[in-house]
Amino acid sequence: MIRALVLGGALISAAACAPANLPEENAGGGVWRCDAEAARSLIGSHMGAVTFPREANVRMACTTCAVTQDYQENRLNLFFDEDTGIIERVSCG
Repeated sequence: MIRALVLGGALISAAACAPANLPEENAGGGVWRCDAEAARSLIGSHMGAVTFPREANVRMACTTCAVTQDYQENRLNLFFDEDTGIIERVSCG
């Protein structure tokens, strides 16, 4: 569990320096909203290779990690393989 937290923190830090890879609908100046269909293009990417605008509500978790069950309509969930860091699925909520 600690390994997952350390890895997650490292990936988030690395993502802050990575080139932007955003869905076009959310790249404008308006309020960011989740668009899982557009975010499907991130599947197969490494967590460290994607960034999001500061106002984006994004949760990054490994596919075997526990996450809260609270639903947030505008939150994008990215689930990645803990060993490789590759995004395997995306969803809103």
